[in-house]
Amino acid sequence: MPTLSQGQPDKSGPEPHRHRQTAESFGVDAERYDRARPPYPQALVDRIIAASPGRHVLDVGAGTGIEARQFQAAGCTVLGVEPDERMAAFARRSRVEIEVARFEDWQPAGRQFDVVIAGTAWHWVDPVAGAAKAAQVLRPGGRLAPFHHVPQLPAEVIDALAEALQRVAPDSPFNPGLLRGSAVDAYQPLFAKIADGIRQTGNFSEPEQWRFAWERTYSREEWLDQLPTFGGLTQLPADKMAEVLDSAGTAIDKLGGHATMPYTSVVITSTRSDTA
Repeated sequence: MPTLSQGQPDKSGPEPHRHRQTAESFGVDAERYDRARPPYPQALVDRIIAASPGRHVLDVGAGTGIEARQFQAAGCTVLGVEPDERMAAFARRSRVEIEVARFEDWQPAGRQFDVVIAGTAWHWVDPVAGAAKAAQVLRPGGRLAPFHHVPQLPAEVIDALAEALQRVAPDSPFNPGLLRGSAVDAYQPLFAKIADGIRQTGNFSEPEQWRFAWERTYSREEWLDQLPTFGGLTQLPADKMAEVLDSAGTAIDKLGGHATMPYTSVVITSTRSDTA
């Protein structure tokens, strides 16, 4: 699931789904990922369920099961599809049913669902092939609803991360400097690409964008625990990661040892047409 990780606009260009090494690197520390990544707003979960024809959910890029558990708690039956066996193994321990595959290659075996979700993961899926696969497995009137966290980092943290990464990993796809303005605006090219992929299938209604604003205050320790789970940082050598963490920690110390992060969780959503 991007905080800044998975869906961040970055140096990898307009097609992050082609960067499989990064896409499938999050399982390097699945326990940390599950512990440190924030869940999604309950209002987001409730709205998706209310706007879907039923409660059979397919979770694409299910990871450690963070959003799957939220939908299960809301009364849904959830099947996850996840390419990383390490992440899938963790999710299974929390009683999430997972099949290991890239979504584009996954075989639904005739199964159909009321809603296809993806929690900060759809940008790792080919936007057209993924939408076409979703149309294949959704019932008529079923809903496609990938969603992403968009964090607005404090300027001091952005500057510290950008400086550290320029020093230790100048080719890293993780580029926090792109978020110095409005983070939601910075993510719009990503969301536009998702919407365009949905349109190109010809199987869905015009995509909508739903936004849910919230915030979370992180202690220094909590933020530094989450930072290594960001895409582009998961593959850093330990010595370089230590420099990045030290720089970010110093910035948070200057903020008083904690940082309040406004988030916007954004859903790109559409319904499958009866003729799909």
